[in-house]
Amino acid sequence: NLSQSQFSSSSLFSVTEIVCVRGHNLPKRIQRLLSNMGCSQSTAVEPQKGSLTQRLADRVSNKSIKQRLAASQQASEQAKLEKPKPQVFAIMRNGHEVIRGAQLDLKELIEAGDLDGAHVLWEKHSKWMHLHMTMEEGNGSDGSPKGMFKVLNEKFDGIVEKASLSDMHDDLHAKEKAISEAFAAKNIRKVQSEFAAYDSINLSHLNKEEGIMMPKVQEMKKMGVPMKKLMIQELLALVVDSPDFEFFVKFANEILEKHTGGMPRARVWDHALWAVATPDQWTVWDAWIKETLKPETYQELQDAIAG
Repeated sequence: NLSQSQFSSSSLFSVTEIVCVRGHNLPKRIQRLLSNMGCSQSTAVEPQKGSLTQRLADRVSNKSIKQRLAASQQASEQAKLEKPKPQVFAIMRNGHEVIRGAQLDLKELIEAGDLDGAHVLWEKHSKWMHLHMTMEEGNGSDGSPKGMFKVLNEKFDGIVEKASLSDMHDDLHAKEKAISEAFAAKNIRKVQSEFAAYDSINLSHLNKEEGIMMPKVQEMKKMGVPMKKLMIQELLALVVDSPDFEFFVKFANEILEKHTGGMPRARVWDHALWAVATPDQWTVWDAWIKETLKPETYQELQDAIAG
Protein backbone atom coordinates (compact mmCIF):
# COMPACT_ATOMS: atom_id res chain seq x y z
CA ASN A 1 0.00 0.00 0.00
CA LEU A 2 3.00 2.34 -0.34
CA SER A 3 2.71 5.40 -2.51
CA GLN A 4 5.35 5.94 -5.20
CA SER A 5 7.27 8.47 -3.04
CA GLN A 6 7.14 6.18 -0.02
CA PHE A 7 8.10 3.23 -2.13
CA SER A 8 11.08 5.09 -3.63
CA SER A 9 12.45 6.34 -0.33
CA SER A 10 11.63 3.47 1.93
CA SER A 11 14.60 2.10 3.75
CA LEU A 12 12.81 -1.20 4.03
CA PHE A 13 13.53 -2.06 0.41
CA SER A 14 16.71 -2.68 -1.43
CA VAL A 15 16.09 -1.53 -5.01
CA THR A 16 18.55 -4.14 -6.15
CA GLU A 17 16.35 -6.73 -4.45
CA ILE A 18 12.89 -5.51 -5.34
CA VAL A 19 13.40 -5.00 -9.03
CA CYS A 20 14.89 -8.39 -9.66
CA VAL A 21 12.42 -10.95 -8.42
CA ARG A 22 13.37 -13.31 -11.16
CA GLY A 23 10.74 -15.96 -11.93
CA HIS A 24 7.92 -14.12 -10.10
CA ASN A 25 5.09 -12.23 -11.71
CA LEU A 26 4.85 -8.97 -9.76
CA PRO A 27 1.53 -7.13 -9.63
CA LYS A 28 1.17 -4.58 -12.42
CA ARG A 29 0.90 -1.67 -9.95
CA ILE A 30 4.29 -2.52 -8.49
CA GLN A 31 5.72 -2.97 -11.98
CA ARG A 32 4.48 0.51 -12.93
CA LEU A 33 6.03 2.03 -9.80
CA LEU A 34 9.33 0.35 -10.54
CA SER A 35 9.22 1.54 -14.12
CA ASN A 36 8.59 5.10 -12.97
CA MET A 37 11.67 4.75 -10.71
CA GLY A 38 13.73 3.73 -13.72
CA CYS A 39 13.98 0.12 -12.61
CA SER A 40 13.59 -2.93 -14.78
CA GLN A 41 12.60 -6.35 -13.55
CA SER A 42 14.63 -7.98 -16.27
CA THR A 43 17.96 -6.54 -15.10
CA ALA A 44 17.88 -7.58 -11.48
CA VAL A 45 19.32 -10.52 -9.67
CA GLU A 46 17.77 -13.15 -7.48
CA PRO A 47 16.45 -11.71 -4.18
CA GLN A 48 18.24 -12.70 -1.03
CA LYS A 49 16.74 -15.58 0.85
CA GLY A 50 14.59 -14.33 3.74
CA SER A 51 14.63 -10.74 2.47
CA LEU A 52 11.53 -8.61 2.38
CA THR A 53 11.57 -8.85 -1.40
CA GLN A 54 11.55 -12.64 -1.29
CA ARG A 55 8.75 -12.60 1.27
CA LEU A 56 6.79 -10.21 -0.94
CA ALA A 57 7.29 -12.42 -3.96
CA ASP A 58 6.30 -15.51 -2.01
CA ARG A 59 3.22 -13.75 -0.76
CA VAL A 60 2.21 -12.72 -4.27
CA SER A 61 2.87 -16.21 -5.57
CA ASN A 62 0.93 -17.90 -2.75
CA LYS A 63 -2.02 -15.56 -3.22
CA SER A 64 -2.08 -16.34 -6.92
CA ILE A 65 -2.00 -20.08 -6.23
CA LYS A 66 -4.82 -19.79 -3.70
CA GLN A 67 -6.90 -17.79 -6.14
CA ARG A 68 -6.38 -20.36 -8.87
CA LEU A 69 -7.25 -23.22 -6.53
CA ALA A 70 -10.39 -21.45 -5.35
CA ALA A 71 -11.46 -20.75 -8.93
CA SER A 72 -10.81 -24.36 -9.91
CA GLN A 73 -12.79 -25.67 -6.94
CA GLN A 74 -15.66 -23.32 -7.72
CA ALA A 75 -15.70 -24.44 -11.35
CA SER A 76 -15.69 -28.07 -10.27
CA GLU A 77 -18.59 -27.55 -7.87
CA GLN A 78 -20.52 -25.65 -10.54
CA ALA A 79 -19.96 -28.47 -13.01
CA LYS A 80 -21.34 -30.97 -10.49
CA LEU A 81 -24.43 -28.83 -10.01
CA GLU A 82 -24.94 -28.63 -13.77
CA LYS A 83 -24.68 -32.39 -14.33
CA PRO A 84 -28.14 -33.45 -15.53
CA LYS A 85 -30.10 -35.83 -13.38
CA PRO A 86 -32.49 -38.31 -14.97
CA GLN A 87 -36.15 -37.33 -14.75
CA VAL A 88 -38.03 -40.59 -15.17
CA PHE A 89 -41.35 -38.98 -16.12
CA ALA A 90 -39.66 -37.40 -19.13
CA ILE A 91 -40.58 -40.71 -20.77
CA MET A 92 -44.16 -39.47 -20.69
CA ARG A 93 -43.66 -35.70 -20.99
CA ASN A 94 -41.16 -35.84 -23.85
CA GLY A 95 -43.35 -38.51 -25.35
CA HIS A 96 -45.73 -35.67 -26.09
CA GLU A 97 -42.91 -33.97 -28.00
CA VAL A 98 -42.55 -37.11 -30.10
CA ILE A 99 -46.22 -36.81 -31.04
CA ARG A 100 -45.98 -33.08 -31.74
CA GLY A 101 -42.83 -33.49 -33.82
CA ALA A 102 -44.31 -36.32 -35.89
CA GLN A 103 -47.42 -34.25 -36.55
CA LEU A 104 -45.31 -31.34 -37.78
CA ASP A 105 -43.65 -33.68 -40.27
CA LEU A 106 -47.01 -35.15 -41.28
CA LYS A 107 -48.50 -31.71 -41.82
CA GLU A 108 -45.59 -30.78 -44.09
CA LEU A 109 -45.89 -33.95 -46.18
CA ILE A 110 -49.68 -33.74 -46.46
CA GLU A 111 -49.67 -30.08 -47.43
CA ALA A 112 -47.05 -30.88 -50.07
CA GLY A 113 -49.32 -33.59 -51.49
CA ASP A 114 -46.83 -36.39 -50.72
CA LEU A 115 -49.47 -39.03 -50.07
CA ASP A 116 -47.13 -42.03 -49.98
CA GLY A 117 -44.58 -40.40 -47.68
CA ALA A 118 -47.32 -39.12 -45.39
CA HIS A 119 -48.97 -42.56 -45.27
CA VAL A 120 -45.74 -44.23 -44.12
CA LEU A 121 -45.21 -41.65 -41.40
CA TRP A 122 -48.86 -41.78 -40.36
CA GLU A 123 -48.59 -45.51 -39.71
CA LYS A 124 -45.51 -44.94 -37.55
CA HIS A 125 -47.10 -42.05 -35.70
CA SER A 126 -50.24 -44.06 -34.98
CA LYS A 127 -48.30 -47.08 -33.74
CA TRP A 128 -46.14 -44.93 -31.45
CA MET A 129 -49.11 -43.00 -30.11
CA HIS A 130 -51.00 -46.18 -29.28
CA LEU A 131 -48.06 -47.46 -27.23
CA HIS A 132 -47.88 -44.12 -25.42
CA MET A 133 -51.63 -44.18 -24.80
CA THR A 134 -51.35 -47.70 -23.39
CA MET A 135 -48.97 -46.34 -20.75
CA GLU A 136 -51.64 -43.80 -19.86
CA GLU A 137 -54.79 -45.93 -20.08
CA GLY A 138 -53.46 -49.23 -18.74
CA ASN A 139 -54.57 -52.62 -20.02
CA GLY A 140 -58.06 -52.62 -18.56
CA SER A 141 -57.22 -54.88 -15.62
CA ASP A 142 -57.88 -54.00 -12.01
CA GLY A 143 -54.38 -54.84 -10.86
CA SER A 144 -50.88 -53.72 -11.71
CA PRO A 145 -49.68 -52.37 -14.12
CA LYS A 146 -52.29 -49.65 -13.77
CA GLY A 147 -51.29 -46.97 -16.25
CA MET A 148 -50.96 -43.26 -15.56
CA PHE A 149 -54.67 -42.43 -15.60
CA LYS A 150 -55.57 -44.96 -12.92
CA VAL A 151 -52.61 -43.92 -10.74
CA LEU A 152 -53.76 -40.29 -10.86
CA ASN A 153 -57.40 -41.20 -10.27
CA GLU A 154 -56.47 -43.18 -7.16
CA LYS A 155 -54.19 -40.54 -5.69
CA PHE A 156 -56.14 -37.42 -6.64
CA ASP A 157 -59.84 -38.19 -6.27
CA GLY A 158 -60.69 -39.24 -9.81
CA ILE A 159 -58.98 -36.25 -11.43
CA VAL A 160 -58.62 -37.92 -14.85
CA GLU A 161 -62.27 -38.93 -14.99
CA LYS A 162 -63.39 -35.43 -13.99
CA ALA A 163 -61.24 -33.94 -16.78
CA SER A 164 -62.63 -36.48 -19.33
CA LEU A 165 -59.13 -37.39 -20.55
CA SER A 166 -60.22 -40.92 -21.47
CA ASP A 167 -63.10 -39.49 -23.50
CA MET A 168 -60.59 -37.38 -25.44
CA HIS A 169 -58.73 -40.57 -26.32
CA ASP A 170 -61.96 -42.06 -27.68
CA ASP A 171 -62.46 -39.00 -29.89
CA LEU A 172 -58.89 -39.29 -31.19
CA HIS A 173 -59.34 -42.99 -32.03
CA ALA A 174 -62.35 -42.09 -34.19
CA LYS A 175 -60.37 -39.38 -36.00
CA GLU A 176 -57.44 -41.76 -36.55
CA LYS A 177 -59.76 -44.29 -38.17
CA ALA A 178 -61.06 -41.65 -40.59
CA ILE A 179 -57.54 -40.64 -41.58
CA SER A 180 -56.44 -44.24 -42.13
CA GLU A 181 -59.49 -44.81 -44.35
CA ALA A 182 -58.65 -41.69 -46.38
CA PHE A 183 -55.10 -42.92 -46.88
CA ALA A 184 -56.36 -46.35 -47.94
CA ALA A 185 -58.62 -44.67 -50.50
CA LYS A 186 -55.69 -42.53 -51.70
CA ASN A 187 -57.91 -39.48 -51.30
CA ILE A 188 -55.48 -36.63 -50.68
CA ARG A 189 -58.26 -34.07 -50.18
CA LYS A 190 -59.89 -36.22 -47.53
CA VAL A 191 -56.53 -36.86 -45.86
CA GLN A 192 -55.84 -33.13 -45.73
CA SER A 193 -59.20 -32.23 -44.21
CA GLU A 194 -59.29 -35.10 -41.72
CA PHE A 195 -55.71 -34.56 -40.61
CA ALA A 196 -56.26 -30.81 -40.09
CA ALA A 197 -59.07 -31.61 -37.67
CA TYR A 198 -57.10 -34.37 -35.96
CA ASP A 199 -53.99 -32.19 -35.60
CA SER A 200 -55.92 -29.47 -33.80
CA ILE A 201 -57.77 -31.88 -31.50
CA ASN A 202 -54.68 -33.89 -30.59
CA LEU A 203 -52.54 -30.83 -29.81
CA SER A 204 -55.32 -29.53 -27.52
CA HIS A 205 -55.49 -32.96 -25.89
CA LEU A 206 -51.74 -32.95 -25.21
CA ASN A 207 -51.90 -29.48 -23.67
CA LYS A 208 -54.80 -30.47 -21.44
CA GLU A 209 -53.06 -33.63 -20.25
CA GLU A 210 -49.89 -31.70 -19.43
CA GLY A 211 -51.85 -29.09 -17.49
CA ILE A 212 -53.27 -31.82 -15.27
CA MET A 213 -50.55 -34.47 -15.15
CA MET A 214 -47.36 -32.48 -14.77
CA PRO A 215 -48.39 -30.58 -11.60
CA LYS A 216 -49.57 -33.87 -10.11
CA VAL A 217 -46.25 -35.55 -10.94
CA GLN A 218 -44.50 -32.81 -8.98
CA GLU A 219 -46.99 -33.21 -6.17
CA MET A 220 -46.37 -36.96 -6.01
CA LYS A 221 -42.64 -36.29 -5.72
CA LYS A 222 -43.29 -34.02 -2.74
CA MET A 223 -45.54 -36.69 -1.23
CA GLY A 224 -42.60 -39.10 -1.34
CA VAL A 225 -44.06 -41.40 -3.99
CA PRO A 226 -41.23 -43.58 -5.39
CA MET A 227 -41.43 -42.27 -8.94
CA LYS A 228 -38.90 -44.64 -10.46
CA LYS A 229 -40.71 -47.67 -9.05
CA LEU A 230 -44.04 -46.27 -10.23
CA MET A 231 -42.72 -45.74 -13.75
CA ILE A 232 -41.26 -49.26 -13.95
CA GLN A 233 -44.13 -51.18 -12.40
CA GLU A 234 -47.22 -49.22 -13.40
CA LEU A 235 -46.40 -47.61 -16.77
CA LEU A 236 -43.37 -49.02 -18.57
CA ALA A 237 -44.39 -52.60 -17.75
CA LEU A 238 -47.34 -52.12 -20.10
CA VAL A 239 -45.13 -51.80 -23.20
CA VAL A 240 -41.61 -52.98 -22.39
CA ASP A 241 -42.28 -56.55 -23.54
CA SER A 242 -44.10 -55.49 -26.68
CA PRO A 243 -42.59 -56.62 -29.99
CA ASP A 244 -42.90 -52.94 -30.97
CA PHE A 245 -40.76 -51.64 -28.11
CA GLU A 246 -37.65 -51.37 -30.30
CA PHE A 247 -39.68 -49.25 -32.70
CA PHE A 248 -40.97 -47.22 -29.73
CA VAL A 249 -37.42 -46.33 -28.66
CA LYS A 250 -36.01 -45.69 -32.12
CA PHE A 251 -38.90 -43.58 -33.41
CA ALA A 252 -38.84 -41.41 -30.28
CA ASN A 253 -35.14 -40.74 -30.75
CA GLU A 254 -35.52 -40.01 -34.44
CA ILE A 255 -38.25 -37.41 -33.84
CA LEU A 256 -36.81 -35.86 -30.67
CA GLU A 257 -33.40 -35.39 -32.24
CA LYS A 258 -34.99 -33.65 -35.22
CA HIS A 259 -37.40 -31.49 -33.23
CA THR A 260 -35.31 -30.29 -30.30
CA GLY A 261 -37.19 -27.10 -29.49
CA GLY A 262 -33.79 -25.74 -28.48
CA MET A 263 -33.53 -28.41 -25.76
CA PRO A 264 -31.79 -31.79 -25.45
CA ARG A 265 -35.07 -33.68 -25.75
CA ALA A 266 -33.61 -36.94 -27.04
CA ARG A 267 -30.92 -37.01 -24.35
CA VAL A 268 -33.46 -36.29 -21.60
CA TRP A 269 -35.81 -39.04 -22.84
CA ASP A 270 -33.00 -41.57 -23.14
CA HIS A 271 -31.52 -40.60 -19.76
CA ALA A 272 -34.90 -41.38 -18.22
CA LEU A 273 -34.93 -44.79 -19.96
CA TRP A 274 -31.45 -45.50 -18.61
CA ALA A 275 -32.62 -44.65 -15.09
CA VAL A 276 -35.41 -47.24 -15.15
CA ALA A 277 -33.60 -49.98 -17.09
CA THR A 278 -31.99 -53.09 -15.69
CA PRO A 279 -28.37 -53.63 -16.83
CA ASP A 280 -29.49 -56.27 -19.31
CA GLN A 281 -32.26 -54.06 -20.66
CA TRP A 282 -29.91 -51.12 -21.06
CA THR A 283 -27.43 -53.17 -23.06
CA VAL A 284 -30.16 -53.72 -25.65
CA TRP A 285 -31.81 -50.29 -25.49
CA ASP A 286 -28.47 -48.48 -25.64
CA ALA A 287 -27.64 -50.28 -28.89
CA TRP A 288 -30.96 -49.17 -30.40
CA ILE A 289 -30.32 -45.59 -29.33
CA LYS A 290 -26.78 -45.60 -30.71
CA GLU A 291 -28.08 -46.88 -34.05
CA THR A 292 -30.58 -44.02 -34.25
CA LEU A 293 -28.83 -40.91 -32.96
CA LYS A 294 -26.06 -38.84 -34.51
CA PRO A 295 -22.71 -39.52 -32.80
CA GLU A 296 -22.62 -36.12 -31.11
CA THR A 297 -26.14 -36.54 -29.69
CA TYR A 298 -25.34 -40.03 -28.49
CA GLN A 299 -22.20 -38.68 -26.79
CA GLU A 300 -24.34 -36.15 -24.90
CA LEU A 301 -26.25 -39.09 -23.44
CA GLN A 302 -23.07 -40.94 -22.49
CA ASP A 303 -21.72 -37.81 -20.79
CA ALA A 304 -24.95 -37.43 -18.81
CA ILE A 305 -24.87 -41.07 -17.72
CA ALA A 306 -21.20 -40.84 -16.74
CA GLY A 307 -21.98 -37.76 -14.62
